[in-house]
Amino acid sequence: EGAIGSEFKIDASYLSPNVNVASRLEAATEQFGVWLLISHFMINLCSADFGGLCRLIDHVTVKGSKQPIRLYTLDLDYMSLE
Repeated sequence: EGAIGSEFKIDASYLSPNVNVASRLEAATEQFGVWLLISHFMINLCSADFGGLCRLIDHVTVKGSKQPIRLYTLDLDYMSLE
């Protein structure tokens, strides 16, 4: 696997767990009744100011993972954004 036309090959297996988590979070937005779910992995990469705006929703273990994930949301009226 690699970019089309590239002679270099990449191992995409390291992406699989992250893609799995992203897919599960996207599907869980409906279950939790929020428009956005953010894992603690992402919160840890953000500024403290942004993290302070986020609200902890739950601790879950997604299918295919052994490590629990803290889920956060951002309480924002996105319909009022221009």
